Amino acid sequence: MYKYLLLILLINCFSLDANSLTPSLEALQEEEEFSILIALFGLGAIAIMALFLSSEKIKIFKKQKAKEDEVLKKENQVQDAIVSKMGENIHSIAKENIGAKNLAKSENQILAITTNLIDFLRIKSNKVVIDHQKLKLSNLLNDVSGILKANIRGKEFELIYDVDKNVVQEINSDTLNLSKVLVNILLYCVENSSTLLTLKIKQTSLFSKDDQLSFTITSDLKTNVEDELNIFQANYNDDTEEYDSLGLFIAKELSKLMKGDLIARNDTNECVEFVFTIPYTIEKPEPTADKYTVPKQIKPKSILLIDSSTNAAYNIANILKDLNHNVKMINKSEYTAYFKYFDIYDIIFLDEKLFTHKAVAELENANCKIIAMSNLFEIEKEFPNTAVADIKISKPLTIWQTSDVLNQLFSNLHDTSKITNQGVVNTGTALVHRNSFQNTRNISLNDFSKFQEKKVLLVEDNVINQKVFVGILRKSNMDITVAKHGKEALKILLENPTFDIIFMDINMPVMDGYTASIKIREKKEYDNIPIIALSALTSSDEIAKMFASGMNGYMAKPLEKEKLYTVFSIYIQHIHQKKRENLTAEETQTIELAGLNIAIGISKSSSSEVFYKEILSEFRDAYGDTNKVFNKHLQDYRYEQLRILCIDIKGLTGSIGAEKLHLIVTDMLKKLSLKKYDYLPELVIQYTKELELINVSIDKYLNE
Repeated sequence: MYKYLLLILLINCFSLDANSLTPSLEALQEEEEFSILIALFGLGAIAIMALFLSSEKIKIFKKQKAKEDEVLKKENQVQDAIVSKMGENIHSIAKENIGAKNLAKSENQILAITTNLIDFLRIKSNKVVIDHQKLKLSNLLNDVSGILKANIRGKEFELIYDVDKNVVQEINSDTLNLSKVLVNILLYCVENSSTLLTLKIKQTSLFSKDDQLSFTITSDLKTNVEDELNIFQANYNDDTEEYDSLGLFIAKELSKLMKGDLIARNDTNECVEFVFTIPYTIEKPEPTADKYTVPKQIKPKSILLIDSSTNAAYNIANILKDLNHNVKMINKSEYTAYFKYFDIYDIIFLDEKLFTHKAVAELENANCKIIAMSNLFEIEKEFPNTAVADIKISKPLTIWQTSDVLNQLFSNLHDTSKITNQGVVNTGTALVHRNSFQNTRNISLNDFSKFQEKKVLLVEDNVINQKVFVGILRKSNMDITVAKHGKEALKILLENPTFDIIFMDINMPVMDGYTASIKIREKKEYDNIPIIALSALTSSDEIAKMFASGMNGYMAKPLEKEKLYTVFSIYIQHIHQKKRENLTAEETQTIELAGLNIAIGISKSSSSEVFYKEILSEFRDAYGDTNKVFNKHLQDYRYEQLRILCIDIKGLTGSIGAEKLHLIVTDMLKKLSLKKYDYLPELVIQYTKELELINVSIDKYLNE
C-alpha cells in the first residue's frame, strides 16, 4: 500500500504543464509556492518510506520473536516433562521390573531419582552449602567407585584412575559435593553405553593459595558436544522415557557453587571428555600429625604384571613405577611362557580370569607373593583357583590403595595386638563377623523396638544418610548420637564411653573411619564396643583394611533395614518384646492430611518416609511462599517468569502427592500458553488457599 501511495505523490509532483515554465513574477511566485509544495510532498514521501521500512523491520522482528518463542516453548515443555515425570516414573520403574536382579536394579534407579530430586530442590532454593574440610582423595575415589557400582548393576565397563604422582592425598574441599559431581558425570557416560572411562587427576601447582585440582573424565562416547551447554540441560526423552542430563545439570550447578567449572568437549579422537576444575587448599600438618595417614613404603620389589585389559595394565604398571618398583608387564596371550620365571619375581599381579590349573601349579611352587585382580564393575563370578592368592584387589586402583596392599603383603599383622602404622589386630572383645550380613526376613521398623534404650553412635557426614539411619530406628526408642566425622566421634566417646555399638562411615572429612577406628582401639575401655563399618565400596581389599583398622563387621551402602536388624541381633541383646499384633496395627495406620496424598508421596520417594519427609521439607523451604511470587509476576505482567515457575511446581506437586495444587498449576500453564491472562488472578487465589493448606499439613507431618 505504501509503495502505491508514494508513486501517486511523485506523479502529482512532476506532472506539470510546459507553459507554467514561462518566466514572470507571478510565475516565480507560483514557482516558489510550487517548490514549497514539492518539499512538503518530499518530506511526506520520506516519512511514508520510513514508516514502510519500519513496518518491514517490525514484521521481521515479529517473525524472529515467534521463532524464539517457539524454541523457548519447546524447551519449557521439555523442562515441564522432566520435573513432572521425575516423580511419576519412580513407581512405574519398580512395577515394570520383575525378578531378583531387576528388582535390585530398580531400587537403585528409584534411589538415584529420589536423591536427584532432593538435590534439584536444594539447588533451586539456594540451600546447598559448600563445606571445605580435610578429606582424603583415596577415600573419595573409593566412595565414587562404590556408589557407581551400586547404581549400574548389569552393565560391565572399565574405569581407570590415573592420578598424577604430584597430587597430594589430603586436601581441603567439599567431599560430599565433589563426590556427587564425579558420580553424576560417570553415570551419564555409563548410561550412554560407555565401556571405557579414564579419570585423570592433576594439580596445577603445589602449596600455593591458588591451587587448582583438575578432574578429566575421558570416555569412548562419540557424541558431538560442540554446543557443550546443551549437554548440561536436563531433558526428558519421550522416545526412551528416560531423563537425559539431569545428573549433569546437578553436577554443573554444584561445580559453580564450589567456585569451580565443568565443561564438556570432544577430544582429539572425537570422544566425549569432561573437565571439572576446582580450587583447593592444603592444611599445614599439625605438630601431632596422625602417624597413620602416610604408610611406610616397602623396599623396591620385582613385579610381574599380567592383566586381561591392556589399558588397566598400563595404568597399574605406572602406579607401581611411581612407587619405585621394577615392573615387567606381559599380555595374557604370552603369559604361559613365563610360568618357569614366576620364581624370580617378588610379586605377581594376575587377573583373576587367568588363574588356570597350570598357572596355579606353578604359583604354588614359586617363592613369591600373589595378588589376584578383578574388575569391580564386572558381574561377580566365582574363581576358585584364586584361593592361592595372598590377597585380592579390585580395579580401578589408586596409588594409595596399591601402596596399602603392598604394605599388607609384607607386614605381619597377626603376631601382635599392638597398633602398627599399617593397622591393628585388636578388634575388641566383640565378635568379628568377616562375611556380609544376611537379611532377616519379614522385618518392620517396629521390630527394632526390641533394642530400645540401647545407645548407638552413628559416625556419618552425609545428612541424608543420617536421616535414613535415624528414620529406620525412629520407632525403636534407642538413644542415637550422631557425629559428623571421626574426630567428633572420639570427643563424644571421651565424654561418654558407654555406647553399645558404633556405626562408622569410611569416607568422611577431617578424620576418616579407618583412622577413627584405629584410635578407638588404642583405648582398652572401648574394647567391648563393636564397630561396624559403613561403606559404599566393599571390595575384598577394602574389607581387609576395615578389619585391620579394628572394625568388627561391615555394611554396604545404601542401608537396608533387614541387614541392620541382623547386626543388632548379633551384637545387642534383646531387652524388650512387644506383641506382634499391636505392631501390625500400628504399621498399617493411614495418615491423612489436607492437600497431601501421603501414600502417593511415599511411593514416589523410594517408598521411604524418610526421603519423603526430606523432599517435603525442601519443597516447603523452596516453594512455600510462591503465591507471593505469583502475585508479583502478575502485577508486573511478567508472564514468562510466571510460566517458568509453574513448570517447576507442576512436576514437584505431582511428586509430593499435592494433587489439587498440581491441577491448579496445570490449569495456570494452559491459560498462560493460550494467553488467557484474565483467568490468572482467580487461579492465583485458588493456588494461595491450597498452598497455605499444604504448608500447614507439611509442618504438622514433619513435627509429628
